[in-house]
This record gives sequence, C-alpha cells and structure tokens, in this order.
Amino acid sequence: MMQAPADVIEAAERRCRAVRDDELLPYGPLIRAGAHELVSMMFPRFVARRGHDALVRDIDTFFREFGAGRAEYIQLGTEFVRFMLPRLPGGTERVLLEYEWMLFDVEIDEAVVPEVRDDRLPASCRINPTVRWLAASFDLLSDAEPDDALPPGHSRYAYAIYRSADDRVSTHPLGARDIAELARFEAGTHHASPTDDTSWLVDALQRGLIVDSTAT
Repeated sequence: MMQAPADVIEAAERRCRAVRDDELLPYGPLIRAGAHELVSMMFPRFVARRGHDALVRDIDTFFREFGAGRAEYIQLGTEFVRFMLPRLPGGTERVLLEYEWMLFDVEIDEAVVPEVRDDRLPASCRINPTVRWLAASFDLLSDAEPDDALPPGHSRYAYAIYRSADDRVSTHPLGARDIAELARFEAGTHHASPTDDTSWLVDALQRGLIVDSTAT
C-alpha cells in the first residue's frame, strides 16, 4: 500500500488532536454526537443500562484518551468496545456490551456457513465457524431487567452466538448437556462414533450450531 506523504499525515494528526481537544469547532461536538448515535444504535441495551449522562462522559473520554485508530463506521464501534471493556466492572454493563458486540461481529463475520444438505447426519462435523461463546450471570434472552445479584465471575447462563447459512444470527442457550456434547469438538472436527447422542447432533445440525465439516 502506498504511504501518504508526511505532510498529509501530520495535518491529519493535527486535525484529530484538535477534534479531541474541542478546538476544531463545530466539528468536535458533531463528531462526538455522531459517535453517540452510532454507539446507541449498535449497543442499545448497553446504552439503556449505562444511561445518557454516563455515555456522554464515556465518549468524551474515548476521544480525549483513546480515540479510534480507524475511523470507518464498523471500526469505530470496535475501537469503542476496546476502550470500554477494561473500564467496566465484570457486571451487567460489561456483559451487555460484549453480547451486543458479538451479535454485530457474528453478522459481519466473513466465514462461510455451509447449508444443511439433507436430514442425514454427516460422517464428521465441526462447530459453526461464526460461533462466539458468552457466559452471563443473568438471562440475556429474558425481557426482565438484569441485575447484579451475582458477583463478577459467577455465571449462571451460557450461550452460543452464531450465524446460520441463511444469514440469521441466533443466540442459543447452552445447558449442561450441550456443553458436554460440545466438548467432543475440542479437536476441531468430530467424527461420528457409536457413543454419540445422535438426536443431539441432528438437532444441533438443524439449528446451525454445528455444520458438516466436508461442506464448503
């Protein structure tokens, strides 16, 4: 890739510093407002939990102390998550931000998810290439307001977040049986054996949690 001239890079850096220090009026406030709108759209549950005033302070601190190495739409959201996660305690707000980011990250993942070709169980399977794992102290799929009843690090719920072959993003709650069966995939690919719970494998295949390892 061709490197930009030094004077162009220096001018861009001066402009970014001015925006962060509110010296480039009215662009600084406009850029902050745009970031607020973006974050509110990408992470609505986190924003609702965080509150308007706290989020305004977060975005202001983000621009002053961290900033975005890449200004593109998607990357700005990524940079904000990188900035916020170390600053959030391991409670509800952090889990909501992680979860809503995973939903978006799974949706834009470039991995190809193969379609289920028929109802027969393939000879070998692997976990959906878009899957992300998340543990939480509250039910992410419930409409009830989450609380911080459990201390950080204590998880009551586990989830797989992934995209299906028809581009639907799903959040699948994992029970003890799911976790035990998924342990068979630690090596990456699982070959069918007489000890398999065939009904679980077929259900997981239909849900899109696992896929045919030979399909492209």
